[in-house]
Amino acid sequence: MSFSKYIQLFISVYIIFLTACEVDNNWEKIEADYNPELIVFGLISLDPEIDSFVKVYRTLELSEESEIVINNDTIESDGNIYIFSNYEPAGLIKNAEVSIISNGNSIPFNFVSSRPYEREKNYYLDTLGTFTPQPGTIYSLNVTVPGYPSVKGELLSPEIPVLIDSLIQDTISIKRDYDIVWEKLNNGKGILTGRLGGEKDGEVSDSFIDCNPNLDRVVDIQDGSYTVVAKICDDAPLDIMFPFKIGLITMDDNYYQYFIKGEGSKYNNFLLGSETTAGYSVGIEGALGVFGSIASTMTTVIIK
Repeated sequence: MSFSKYIQLFISVYIIFLTACEVDNNWEKIEADYNPELIVFGLISLDPEIDSFVKVYRTLELSEESEIVINNDTIESDGNIYIFSNYEPAGLIKNAEVSIISNGNSIPFNFVSSRPYEREKNYYLDTLGTFTPQPGTIYSLNVTVPGYPSVKGELLSPEIPVLIDSLIQDTISIKRDYDIVWEKLNNGKGILTGRLGGEKDGEVSDSFIDCNPNLDRVVDIQDGSYTVVAKICDDAPLDIMFPFKIGLITMDDNYYQYFIKGEGSKYNNFLLGSETTAGYSVGIEGALGVFGSIASTMTTVIIK
């Protein structure tokens, strides 16, 4: 089953820039000689509901603002006219030539601009719809931007995970241990996730109080199972049942090295809510960032 809804939260990528803040005029402006570098994040997704994409930015000089106005919207209401400015990251690169290569075939990725207020969606996509990633396949990335060194990347895509529904309890309880079981793969790391579902978020939150059953665990894919230990809570939840979505994400070595093994440096790991490596390149040459790949699956049980 596709893990699209939850994994989309994971692949909301946050790129770190060298930015300048507006300061009081009494402060002296800081200026320094600096040659901007490219920041590239490329993701090969084996989930058919999640697009593979590439984001291309440049670092900013100290004198630059982090965002710029691209246009203004004028809205009239009750005889009053309101003007709203739409912004985009100042370091966004829109004129890159981006392609993904595999088995001698080169697929162009074209820039797709976001709608207003969706600036995080500025990225390069396969707009022709001809790119269908496969497991266990070598992919190369080429990015060319005028005035910058060419960027090249390479990865081996992960195997697609399979949760064994028949070996996972239909109904689980936070008061008891339970097992999550999947088909063993030869090697590699994965992330197990668990998220409460329900029509009313407030109802879910109030019912479980401090006994939140959500989980994020890094696992060895070759183990084939993981035991979730029961929680001991001060406030016992009400005896109410909710859908509980269990997901398993596999990743290539680049993704693991950058976001999991590299944690503990300077900015947030968007997968686990912890920290990971900054000013760092994995799987690419000629830029900061990473070229990685993921695959995912999901099943839903009942939790009480």
